[in-house]
Parts: sequence; C-alpha cells; structure tokens
Amino acid sequence: MFGPAIAALLVAGATSQIATPRYTAQARVWSDHRSFAAGRDGVQVLSSREFARQVIESHNLAARLANPLGEPANALSGAVSLAGFAAPPEPMPASREALALRTIERGLSVRDAGNGQIAVDFVSPDPRLSADVANAFARNYLELRETRGPFSMDPNGATAAPSPAPVRIIASAVPSTSARWPTPLISSLATGIGTFLLVLGFQAFARRRASTGGQEIGAVPMPELAPQTMQHLPWIGAATGDYADETESPRPFRRFSRERELADLSRLVELRGEAARLVIVTGATADEGIARCAISLGRSLSGAAERRVVIVCLDVAAEPLDALAADPRAPGLTDLLFGVASFSDAIHRENGSRCHVIPPGRGAREASGLVASDRLPLILTALKQTYDHVVVAAPPLGRTEGAERIAALDPTTILVTHPGAMATDAVQAFDALAAQGFGDIAMVTFTPETEAGSLPRAA
Repeated sequence: MFGPAIAALLVAGATSQIATPRYTAQARVWSDHRSFAAGRDGVQVLSSREFARQVIESHNLAARLANPLGEPANALSGAVSLAGFAAPPEPMPASREALALRTIERGLSVRDAGNGQIAVDFVSPDPRLSADVANAFARNYLELRETRGPFSMDPNGATAAPSPAPVRIIASAVPSTSARWPTPLISSLATGIGTFLLVLGFQAFARRRASTGGQEIGAVPMPELAPQTMQHLPWIGAATGDYADETESPRPFRRFSRERELADLSRLVELRGEAARLVIVTGATADEGIARCAISLGRSLSGAAERRVVIVCLDVAAEPLDALAADPRAPGLTDLLFGVASFSDAIHRENGSRCHVIPPGRGAREASGLVASDRLPLILTALKQTYDHVVVAAPPLGRTEGAERIAALDPTTILVTHPGAMATDAVQAFDALAAQGFGDIAMVTFTPETEAGSLPRAA
C-alpha cells in the first residue's frame, strides 16, 4: 500500500502544478428583430474570425490574449524543469496576433439563447480576461448593429444591412470567483486516485503472476496446494528381487494373474477414498496396455451400484478407447477442450458397464497438445466434483509439457509397466513423474490379455 500511495501523491502533486484553473464569463445581447435568420446570422458574425480580429484590435487585447497566464513559461514547462528534465526546444514562435486568435478560438462560445438573445461565453485562465473579452464582443456587436442594422451573410462572407435596429446589452460579463469544473483540485484528486488504483492493480498482477510461475493470462487457475510428500504406493505384480545372475538386467517375476492384479488395484483405489477421486493411469512408454488398464479399472470400480465412475480418454491415439462409445464419431474430450461441446454432449454411457465415458472425440490425434491445454485442469476439476472416481487414460506424462498442471490436482497416479520389462525403466518413469510433481504413485505390471478383444470385468 505504501508504494501506490507515494505514486498517487506524486502524480496528484504534478497535476496540481500542471492543471490550470479556468474561468467562464458570459455577456448577453438582445435585439427586437424577430427574424430567425437574423439571429442565426448574428451568431455566425460573432463567431467569425474577421470579427474576432476587429475585437482584438479595437480593445487592444492582443498582448493579454497572447499570454493569458501573464507568465513567460507555462506550468507544464515548469513542472518538467522541477522534475530534472530539459524541456524540448520550442518551435518557431508565432506572432502575438496569431496567438491571440488561437486563444479566442479555444475559449469563445456563441449561441442563440432564444427570444432575440445571443449568449457570448469566454473561458480563460484569467477571470478578468474572460469578462473583458465577452464584454468586448458584445459591445462590438452592439456598435455594428446600431450602425448597420440587421444583416445577413452571403456565401462570400459579406454582410448586407438594410436599416438600423434597436439592440442592447442585457447582461454584462463579470469576473467569476470560482473556477470552471473540474477544478485543479478535482483533477488532482482524480489523477491521484486513478494512479493509486493502477499501481495497486499492477502490484496485484505481478504478485499473481509470480505465484503462478509466469502462467499466461487466461490460463486455468491452479489450486494452491501444500507441497506433496512423495508416497510410493505398492507395486502390484512386482518383482520378487530374485534374478538368474547379477549380470542380467532386473526383470519383474510374475506372480499374479490379471484378475488378481485388477482386484488389488481396485482395492487400492477404494481404500484411498477421497484421495483417489482423480486417478491418472499412465505408463513409461506409449502402449495400449495403459488404456486397457484404465478401462478395466473403471469397470471394476463401477461394480458398486452407489459408485459413480467416469473414464476420460486423454490418450486419444489408443485404439481400445475408440470402442467405448456406441458412436465412434460422438463428441468427446477434444470437443470439450476446444469448446465446441458441453459436458452433456461429451459424456456417454460405456457399452459394457455402468461406467460413464468421455471418448477421445473428434479432430485432434496429438495427445501431447491436449495435455498442455489450459482447459484440461478445469474439466478434470469439474468432473471430480461430480463423480466418485475419475479415471483418466493418459499418455506417458513423465516428460510431457503441461503434465505439472495435472499433478497440481493431486491425483492418485497408476504407472503401468510391462511384464518382463527392465525394472530400471519403471524406476526412471517413476522418477520422471515425481519430477513433474506427481506425489502418490502406484506401479502395476498389467498382464496382457490371453484372448484378443476380451476384457476382465469385476463381479
């Protein structure tokens, strides 16, 4: 708050020095001529440049109008000098008569007030000058009408006057005691408050950008979470640690059947409860086993009648995910991410279970680009608030841009490994996920299907 307040005071002070109070004075003349044209032509004559020259010359106003403040330098140049900067060189000075006419053009206002009256207003920084100029125009107009009578303007600017007519000044201008609104005080307050709010907003923006690590404006806001403690969940279907000899690469030793692995995995997710509302199923390398594991897990979890489960097909290139919806052309995740479909359009009933499913959708087939989408965390957060479990069939995320946004949602992560694969590959994949911010990671070595196209289903 201290910085914005200082900036506001400095700007307000500078404005008070630069802003010049301006004063308005008004004179009124009246003529008994009832012709609308005469009144209109009178306004035209009073507003003409030639009439202004006559007023300036007959009342010796050139010097006062050329420098209405009566100072050799204006407030702006003074403020620039006080700030320590050199004022830019001024252009070739105009003549005093030209400056006087410029002041007249900026400050004079002539209008038909009705009932034969013409109002002459003049605005300047000097209240006495404003009154003198308004009265000078009124007197010159009075003299012109008394000597020449009503007149009209022809296209060439000449005037024709048939006969004199009664005319008089019904209100002389007097110097104003109060400046025209907005006054320098109001201007200073307005600029000071505006500067305060602007600096305060900029500071808030800078803090927000720093707290989000430079995330672009318009990105989905990430929830502020406490640092997650790394938790290595059980490795389902893990190796025994026994190897043929020390020179061989370590490979998991298969103990369990696929049904047993699926049962253990489902039980792990169920026991984690609220911590497993969002389950990310990924792998070390792109493989259909990731999608088949996610499908099997979703179907198993949906076996309980009261449990609501949705499978989200983020790995849009995995063929097993294409068959989950009855219509392969149905809108899905890509349509949600691109904003061309609503949740009600993209969520479907899965063919073989009570699961709901958001299929891959139409269009993009590059999963890495979808992971980096700003809308993906927003969609997953909304689904977490609706379903008991959101199972996401994801591509390998260890080195994918944007994966840290998914990790910020604090999911339970299932890392699918291949039977017979090197254990070091699984460890490296685990470390890559941890580096992206994923905290709770369980590894499962998922047994391939024995029959093509068959998927185990929990009772």
